[in-house]
Amino acid sequence: MENYLGLGVGIIAIITAFLARSAFFFKTALSIGICCLIVAFTSGFEEDPSLDMICFTLIGIIGLGYFISLLSEKIRMVAPYFVGLLALIPMGAKATFQGFEVDWTFEVAAFAIIGSLIPLLAKIKDFFAVRWFGADGSEFNSAVSLVYLGIFVFAASFFVSTFGVILLATGYFASNLALRSNSGLQLSILLFAVAWILFSLNSLEGISDSLLKGNLWMGILAGLGSLWACKSIKNTFVSLFVPVLILGVLVSFGFINENFGGTPTLLGAIIGSSMALALIEPAEPNKPFRGMLLPLILIGFTNPVDSLFQPEKLKVETLLDNGNESSNQTVEKKDVMDIPAIALTDGDAGAWKSVAANSKLEFEVGPPASRTAGAIKEFTTEVQLDKAGVIRSLQVEMKSGSLTTFNDIRDESVLSDEFIKSEKHPKITYTSKKIEKVGEDYRITGDLEFVGAKVEVTVNLRFVSKVDKDGSEILVFVGKSAVDRTKHNMTSDAKIGDLVDVTFEVALAR
Repeated sequence: MENYLGLGVGIIAIITAFLARSAFFFKTALSIGICCLIVAFTSGFEEDPSLDMICFTLIGIIGLGYFISLLSEKIRMVAPYFVGLLALIPMGAKATFQGFEVDWTFEVAAFAIIGSLIPLLAKIKDFFAVRWFGADGSEFNSAVSLVYLGIFVFAASFFVSTFGVILLATGYFASNLALRSNSGLQLSILLFAVAWILFSLNSLEGISDSLLKGNLWMGILAGLGSLWACKSIKNTFVSLFVPVLILGVLVSFGFINENFGGTPTLLGAIIGSSMALALIEPAEPNKPFRGMLLPLILIGFTNPVDSLFQPEKLKVETLLDNGNESSNQTVEKKDVMDIPAIALTDGDAGAWKSVAANSKLEFEVGPPASRTAGAIKEFTTEVQLDKAGVIRSLQVEMKSGSLTTFNDIRDESVLSDEFIKSEKHPKITYTSKKIEKVGEDYRITGDLEFVGAKVEVTVNLRFVSKVDKDGSEILVFVGKSAVDRTKHNMTSDAKIGDLVDVTFEVALAR
């Protein structure tokens, strides 16, 4: 549900852009969008009895800020700075947000309170800047607000992790909403964007490894430029359609190569466009800048875009004990050889053949900063065990056309004559020649026939499970190997990587 609400943020932001001529409807729709974003953030919580109270408290802070914005100017001069006090309601609550335990003490609530007070602190500095230095009041106010936000974002993330930044953003947004401050609302979107980036780095798979890649920085610069495009184009539809179209094209480069576009580019665009909000003042003091909605539109589409660029997972039912996790969910990359081994007996002697529904063969290739994952979907394994329960022979046959990197465009190239020539060499085979028992493990030396070349390759494996399934006894072994693809008639390329790391989990039945 939270992902749909996240998408709702983007849709509401698009609709809100067309309400920019009416400050009342604009800020009403914007408040609804921020409430949806807050609920989307709650997907980071583990199940907890306090969750509903925490969520309603944050939404209540936004609601109170909106209500105050409808009141007289005298009330709005004072009341906005107290909206953060609602954060005291969940005192004593305990919850876990993205693995960080949140004990709702006054120190935690203080970040929402501080967020609502930052406009007042900046206003005091603004007063002295005008009197002492002759500074421009509104610009100096924004500058001081940014300094305060930077300091408190650091403190919030240090003490309460990502959730502290969400609290700070909620209080700050509600206060500026009550004050009817358009420039303050722009900085609020910047703060929510920072919270979203931190949230995404913790929750979206593989994003944290992409921070130093060029596609992230491409997105940042494109996002900065897009905000200025929103500013310069007068037509509401065109001012948002053109930047979103440009960013969409850049993100879609990820379909060609995962290092060109994808989710890192989208997150970069969120960073860039939200940063630009700190530099662009609204064209009219009483009219909101519709471009502030661009980061919210991009935030709303993060999860759908990420699902497009996440590698397809193998639908394999593991027979290993992984709790309630399915085999297509990888929480942490572990060495398969760390799984405890089991001993086989003379009762296990005989011929065994792999069960496709419970077996997988996966690989990774490429430099550490840009690993490409893949799998061979169709393969059969035959194992002969002697009377002592020791492997006597191992044979594997794989269908080369079933090799996938979970990207259709890339797979066309990989399967072509440029790489593995799947039509000319439809089979990949591995046949054992020498088998050594080393403690609980096996070290198997055999011939790998791949792309027309037969090369000696070493495989390490161990038996890790013996289970009963549908009345049949099943043995499971795991293992790993490494294949130098250049020895199989493929050209060396540092960008692609030459050494292919292979891992497997194979279920066997008699």
